[in-house]
Amino acid sequence: MIRKIVLSLMLMNILACTPTQQLVYQRTGMVTCSTHDRMSITLVAEGQAETLNKAVSFAERNAIENLLFKGIPKSNQEKPLISDESKAKVENPGFFSSFVDNRGFQEFVVSSEVADDYLSGKVHFVKQKIVFDLTNLRNYLQKEGIVKKFGI
Repeated sequence: MIRKIVLSLMLMNILACTPTQQLVYQRTGMVTCSTHDRMSITLVAEGQAETLNKAVSFAERNAIENLLFKGIPKSNQEKPLISDESKAKVENPGFFSSFVDNRGFQEFVVSSEVADDYLSGKVHFVKQKIVFDLTNLRNYLQKEGIVKKFGI
């Protein structure tokens, strides 16, 4: 009987000490347009992770990837800024590593604020409101040779 109690306590201790599973980034379509004009677009993107900061980072990345590669329904950017994601990533791996993976896109974020944060267990679910400077983003992508100038 005492053996069972000791084994139970040891098992509970082991389970309590196991690290939480790390969530990895996955692009989702959970990005909507709040407002837009010719020069900027305000997006609300969702992200989830084990910390608030990581969930915010995932939401911002979700927003930029959808803006670049998928387009945003009911906005002035219904078509993606980059029409062929696979080709662009193969031809410019260093650019996308720096711009997306290492968050170089932050240069074009005018503001970013948590619109909603919900904690379920150990996972933060956030809705992040992000304003992007579209004019300078387009110009930068053109300058880097990622997209052609409008109308060309």
